[in-house]
Amino acid sequence: MGRSKVNTPDKAIKQQLRFSSSDSKPLAFIAGNGISLGKFRDDVEQFASQLPATGDTLISCSGRYAFSIALLASWLRAKTVVLPPNTLDDTLDATRDQFKIGFECGTDWAQELTRTDTSPTHGIWEPQLSQDFPAVKLFTSGSTGSPKTVSKSLSNLLDEARAISTLQNWPSAPVLATVPPQHLYGLTFSVLLPWILENTWIDESPHYPQDLIEILGSTKAKILISVPAQYKTLIHNHTNIDNMLCISAAAALPTPLAQQWLNETGAEILEFYGSTETGVIGYRQQISNQAWKALAQVELSVDGDLLKVNSPFVSYAFTNGFLTADRVVLAKNKLGQFKLLGRSDSIVKIAGNRVSLSKIEDDILSCSGIADAAVIAVPAKGIVRDLSIWVAIVTDNGFSLSSKQLQANLRGKLKGIEMPKRVLIVDHLPRTSNGKLPNTAIVKLFDEHDREPI
Repeated sequence: MGRSKVNTPDKAIKQQLRFSSSDSKPLAFIAGNGISLGKFRDDVEQFASQLPATGDTLISCSGRYAFSIALLASWLRAKTVVLPPNTLDDTLDATRDQFKIGFECGTDWAQELTRTDTSPTHGIWEPQLSQDFPAVKLFTSGSTGSPKTVSKSLSNLLDEARAISTLQNWPSAPVLATVPPQHLYGLTFSVLLPWILENTWIDESPHYPQDLIEILGSTKAKILISVPAQYKTLIHNHTNIDNMLCISAAAALPTPLAQQWLNETGAEILEFYGSTETGVIGYRQQISNQAWKALAQVELSVDGDLLKVNSPFVSYAFTNGFLTADRVVLAKNKLGQFKLLGRSDSIVKIAGNRVSLSKIEDDILSCSGIADAAVIAVPAKGIVRDLSIWVAIVTDNGFSLSSKQLQANLRGKLKGIEMPKRVLIVDHLPRTSNGKLPNTAIVKLFDEHDREPI
């Protein structure tokens, strides 16, 4: 594979986008009502003219239509957009302190926008972004620590969306996403990819199956952008998701769930693997092939047993590529294929033995009646064991499971030192809106519940 270019902001690079709408194909949907190109263009150009000369744009509003106006208007003015990791008051206060914010597009600002289109105007608009520049500052999930700021250039983002658009024949239909656009997965797949494909995009991000079904009915969406936890919920609620292209990322898709989805819908979920720093690295449909396939623009190498990535999508801050924390094996004689072995920080030593927390989690998820699981290793006071395994699990609706029953189910799958020493059965795990499960949230979960020993 040839050497991949890492994009650094270059004022000589020009980027052009294309937006269109017609009577039969709105640009976007808000509450089931079509929005035309004319309204979107007017909203974007009006807001662009109001932006102050200095400072970044902070976008904390939730609706995808308002988000898109703020994003494109800022980019037309070559302004950097700041996307907060969440919209908690303390987080937004810290973000305002960290960056020089010229304008904030929050809930109040978004509510002032007209959400109906009384005089639709259709056609084509091809705005040109006159230069490459640091387009966004966004945050890592913080699943293994505090969220870190990552900057992406306009070319980082648009080149990635264009590369994804060529991977297959995407349905020419509306795109519905359950994930927020403030994280890279949601930004890339629910905003930029529809822009590149010229597909209609949907304002709402439904979290409940009935809301999702209602939106599908009113918009005829055929592409769903979501996370494993949401797909699990849809399966358990027997939600009819036939004839849709379903995309998953941000968290590992358990094989039993992937198989169950295929059995019930007749189609495999298309998974994407990547990170905030690297953008998309690879994709797969795991029931057909467990191996991941790297995008053509992505160059992979191994440092120790960790995956190193060079590509045009890697943040320009990493001029020599990015070394991930993921352990990997590159397939021989299969250019671009690789197998993930789990994160390096998922390997711990207990009584001198290497133990994989991700494998324990997979084995637990393979047990009947388990809907979700989280595994952590905590310090122990034993003479031999310096760490103990704790697990938090969510059971399927109506499924009764005790700690001792779980232990019995795991015999033959786990070694003695891998057996959980504390089991917590909860209604749900504290996943973020993007499907992530921060370690700090898992520890807090145990702190908040009484201990249930085995």
